[in-house]
Amino acid sequence: MLFNDLLGIADEPVQLIERSFSDQKTCKLTRHCLAEIVRSGIPFGEVIRITGPGGPGELIGIAVLENSEGQDFRMIFANTVCKDPGFTDLGAGLCEHAGNVRTVETTDSQFMDAIIEYYSIMLVNRMLCDQCISAKKPFSEIFSESRVDRLTTLLKTIEQSGNTDFAGMDMLEICCGNGMATIALSELGCDPFCLDSDQCAICEGLEHGVLAPHRSAVLDAIELSAFFDAESFDCVIGFMLGAIYPFNKDLWARIMSESAVLLRENGLFVFTVHKEEEIVILKEVMDEIGMSGEIIDNRDDAGVYDQWVYLGRKEGSVG
Repeated sequence: MLFNDLLGIADEPVQLIERSFSDQKTCKLTRHCLAEIVRSGIPFGEVIRITGPGGPGELIGIAVLENSEGQDFRMIFANTVCKDPGFTDLGAGLCEHAGNVRTVETTDSQFMDAIIEYYSIMLVNRMLCDQCISAKKPFSEIFSESRVDRLTTLLKTIEQSGNTDFAGMDMLEICCGNGMATIALSELGCDPFCLDSDQCAICEGLEHGVLAPHRSAVLDAIELSAFFDAESFDCVIGFMLGAIYPFNKDLWARIMSESAVLLRENGLFVFTVHKEEEIVILKEVMDEIGMSGEIIDNRDDAGVYDQWVYLGRKEGSVG
């Protein structure tokens, strides 16, 4: 586990305070537990201060040595997403009652990778589900080789026509589902950060090794800017986006606006949908937020996956 390497704690179990990656946005449990610990003055054998590249004063996490039923483990409080201004003071108060305090310096991205991997491992181990009864399905039952081949061809065509190299891009894949389309990206040498709001779909992709544990998260795309810095990606991509209708156009406008915030200037949008009417609405949304793009007819005889494509660029600030 990345946390073990990051903190130098061998194979000791770790436990993040927040119950899900999305909960890191508010860190309610983190704030409450830290405040209670500091107030009570509970002594600890060892506390690890996790600092960012800004030096000792940039506290992004704290790991506390705990024991439960004879088993040592590290309880980790994270502040890299929430950025609570009171976190540093609470951390200092906690350290006052520690027998030993040591500091580990890392980067925001390394710490984020460890956090994301933790939740992925917990998800696959059915630790984040209420009475999950879903068994692992055979790979061939849920992944379509023909769809992957067709997507690979589409992406190569886009590369050739636009003098584009997907493999060299910082890429965000929204609405990734179980990662079927991510396979095509991987075959082109891409390493996308993948997200979807469907916990079971993410779990399925992780189980089959299609999604990377440190690069996949259960997250709603309307919350992108709360978890990622502006202009952090060269490409935002999504295959077979959820149903797009006039009545939910505002929802997709929010998702596309959030995506545009994360895209660097001249960055690329690539989205596919099932129906022509969906791609028309999507282009209307992109036009309205100031993006420049075109519709590509990608229909085949099967008429199921990725029939219509939106290809666009961010040429300026979001409108």
